[in-house]
Amino acid sequence: MAKSANPLVSLDGSMFKRSGAWFGLFQKGSHYGDISLYLGTCHGLAARAPDKNRLIDVFPTFEGRKVPFTVEARPAELTLATSRGNVRFTFADKTKLMAEGDPGMGLLFEKTMAQHETVHPRKDGAWEAVFRLSSSFIFKGLEGSSFDFNGGRDYWDWERLSSGRVLGRTYPNREGRFVLVMEEFPYGGIVRNAYPSYSEARASMQAEWDSFYSAMPELAQPFEESRAECEYVTWSYLTSPYGTARYPMIQMFAGIMASQWQMCQNAVALQEHLGLAADLLLGPIDRASGEGQLPDGYDDAGCETQIIKPPIHGWAVKQIMKNHDLAKECPREKLEALYKGMGAWGDWFMNYRDEDGDGLPTLDHGDETGLDDSTLFKDRLQVTSPDLSAYLVLLFEAAGDLAGLLGKPEEADVWHKKSSDLLRLMIDRLWDGEIFAGLVPGTGQRLRSGSIVHYMPAILGARLPKEIIDKMADDLSDEKRFNSPWGLASEDMSSDWFRPSPASIGRGCIVPPAMIYICTGLWETHRRDTARLFAENYLNALKKGGFPFLINPKNGAGSGYFGGSWPRCAYAILGRMLAS
Repeated sequence: MAKSANPLVSLDGSMFKRSGAWFGLFQKGSHYGDISLYLGTCHGLAARAPDKNRLIDVFPTFEGRKVPFTVEARPAELTLATSRGNVRFTFADKTKLMAEGDPGMGLLFEKTMAQHETVHPRKDGAWEAVFRLSSSFIFKGLEGSSFDFNGGRDYWDWERLSSGRVLGRTYPNREGRFVLVMEEFPYGGIVRNAYPSYSEARASMQAEWDSFYSAMPELAQPFEESRAECEYVTWSYLTSPYGTARYPMIQMFAGIMASQWQMCQNAVALQEHLGLAADLLLGPIDRASGEGQLPDGYDDAGCETQIIKPPIHGWAVKQIMKNHDLAKECPREKLEALYKGMGAWGDWFMNYRDEDGDGLPTLDHGDETGLDDSTLFKDRLQVTSPDLSAYLVLLFEAAGDLAGLLGKPEEADVWHKKSSDLLRLMIDRLWDGEIFAGLVPGTGQRLRSGSIVHYMPAILGARLPKEIIDKMADDLSDEKRFNSPWGLASEDMSSDWFRPSPASIGRGCIVPPAMIYICTGLWETHRRDTARLFAENYLNALKKGGFPFLINPKNGAGSGYFGGSWPRCAYAILGRMLAS
């Protein structure tokens, strides 16, 4: 196994969670005496609850009183370190979080329960906490220790239909120690006849992490040294099938589910676990409309369907096929579902987003580029954006490749022709000799801006003519415009509209998807050295900056969510690319 398989990981703004679980421990802050910790959920309906994903606050105690603490986390164990002793947490499986403490140490849980939320005793000394719109939890002391809420009083406020302010405490056994299990249930809680020991739980979590990590490839140096911490986030952010979600999913940020195109990016990052990667691609397809449209985002509770995200299933499949023989490694039924869903998704754009009939589909909102406030959409809501056609060229090509693997040569020819025809049309209509322009649908008026969206067709790699590749690569290499020491700006830095604020995705900040698509595309061309420079600059910035979601190209300052899977996904994809 590669070294550093058990790294220290930062949880500030993130969460400690086992892969597949739908809840975890969320941390805010990182300084001694100024850290908050709470039991939180990843379930979609919880976003409508009064405290959103926050279920109940957690505090370490010594002889019953709260004590300040620091957090030390590794993939299989979180430790709350105090001057009096430590409390440790681990997961026995996807539904059971366990804790144990040194002599004298304990845990305190606090919350003002919302309307219809209650705590009440269950058999064998267990207590159940019901968190509305999320789940219920059974709390039970083990190995001679115990637990209760409100000193054992079953308090009920009939006027508020709530248990009101609740305090949950652990009580030590004869040795002065406690062991606690917290089990999540989608329906009513059940008290088990037996539970694993803390050491058994920790060994189980460690073994699962080790198995995951050992299958992942080493990255190019010096990026290998941060790989384990990076991949822990990816691993822990995975959620198992649940509710209306029949396939695994991944969180984008702690408590926030990834969107459709991020599922595809993470499938590429996780391709060594091919079954998981295929499921991440199939998850959005499972939530498609009858016409083939995929949702923007979805979770265990519902779908967001009124805006879309870019169709990059084709790019993902082509990337995975570089390293895998899908016909041998993926079950035929999954390939069939992927092929059918991808094809319907591509055809949806041609059938329902090309209303002027020019053969080039249109986006209805800047959000649909994935770079929400892209300046290409500054003056127009609907734009025939060049990135969309580029993504569909790859989607149609990949659909043809899958048809070939499935023994459907005639269908493969149809898809490959769709791909080549669209490629030719986008070059003829959108390339103006300087840039891939946007178009006003209906009039054909050309639109130019400072947005990096004009350069996203670099994802097509060597499918583009050499002179176009060179012009795009040269523009992107201009240090006054896009090329910073930390990656590529999402808006021309000389533009009047350049504004890389923490609240902006498309106005200048360096963002994961642009780096992934442009670098993997140029890597397949004679401009590989250019792709290497861009990728190395970006990976160094992620590694040194704590993996920020957004990076200011003027000074390298990170902003946005630091705890997310998106920059780690980019790190894995580009680090693997540089090692190839």
